[in-house]
Amino acid sequence: MKKTVLFILMALLAAQFAKAQDTLTVMHYNLLYYGNYNSGFAECFETNNNTQRKDECIRTVMNYVKPDILTVNEFGATQALLDAFVSHNLNINGADWWQADNIVNHAGSNIVNHIFYDTRKLGLKKHVALRTNPRDTDIYELYLKTPSLAIGDTVKLVCIVAHPKAGQGYESSRRALMQTAMDYVNANYPTENVLIMGDFNMYTSDESGYRLLTQTYSDPSVCFVDPLAYVGGVGAWNNNSQFAPFHTQSTRSYSEECFSGGGLDDRFDFILMADEIMFSYHHLRYVGGSYHAVGNDGRHFNQSVDQNGNAAVPPAVAEALFDASDHLPVTMKIAVDMKVGVGENTSTPLQATVAPNPASERVTVRFHNPKEGQVQCDLLSPQGQLLKRESKHYDTGSQQFDLSLQGIAKGFHLLRLTHADGWRQTLKVVVR
Repeated sequence: MKKTVLFILMALLAAQFAKAQDTLTVMHYNLLYYGNYNSGFAECFETNNNTQRKDECIRTVMNYVKPDILTVNEFGATQALLDAFVSHNLNINGADWWQADNIVNHAGSNIVNHIFYDTRKLGLKKHVALRTNPRDTDIYELYLKTPSLAIGDTVKLVCIVAHPKAGQGYESSRRALMQTAMDYVNANYPTENVLIMGDFNMYTSDESGYRLLTQTYSDPSVCFVDPLAYVGGVGAWNNNSQFAPFHTQSTRSYSEECFSGGGLDDRFDFILMADEIMFSYHHLRYVGGSYHAVGNDGRHFNQSVDQNGNAAVPPAVAEALFDASDHLPVTMKIAVDMKVGVGENTSTPLQATVAPNPASERVTVRFHNPKEGQVQCDLLSPQGQLLKRESKHYDTGSQQFDLSLQGIAKGFHLLRLTHADGWRQTLKVVVR
């Protein structure tokens, strides 16, 4: 009897935990002139970029990833196409919960961005299209449908979908688009849960548009974090085998009019997150290690994604990725927790703080040491570069030390404390 009661109590606790926590899967996908034939410089026709065949592939990929939010680039700019996409690829097999917003197309482009979302979990409050070149940049303000919160006190998630101009030599155009997006974030969502995603067409992390997003914006507290910054995914990724596990273009080793060739050798597609999501300031936090390019097994540098098998996805998915587009989709998971402060910062016993913040010359780091031992302090750039490392043996209890910022560039940085027994905490530091 006691065992039965204990089992019931454990089941109830597990159910409560499940209600308190959920996970959102976000996916971004460049659909390669979906439903738009002979568009621009691309030789895309119904014969080589057939929408019906693409739909079959998209359904396969969607069924494999099972996202809650899908954002896309290169979607034909007609309402009829949008409606057909939802009914043919999303609201199928009994599903009726997928929704998209109407087209806003200030630039008058023949291809646009879109968002599709699961209305069981999310609602759309606002859609703003920023007039950028050569296509609009779309801002979607979503809210989580969380019954445990009072009306008007919900969790916000802003998705910015961008698609700057492709090609080397257009770096200034890409930077200008990102400047417009960052200015909008600074004016409207400076401390909110924000993602920016899209086919950025950037060849290196040294490109000024990428650096603006992650490091050099005028307000250093407003910036985005690259989920791959701390696993070796940031650098000179163009045609560089060192970055093979992170490439997203091209799915084909040979060029075929509409589809770019050359095999996987560029990291063009991104989902970057505001530090509010990384540090779980507002109920949402990035699930570490969840970010990846779907179908990239690290073994197809300069090869087609389905060439000689694929270790990352089933054969049918690899074939679908090959046929649907010349880009791989990127995906990440975001954990939802209605308890305030859940995340790395409060789940660790270190209880660290840093002040002043922002700072210019030095900061004081205070922490609780749960056990006598070595504590290492690493100061990292937003790209994951180690800028400074200090290590010292500390007694148990309240501790503090000063960290010099001399020679550290202005902007957003990460300060990571690691105890010898494995406890870890990461803090945001802004240098001004």
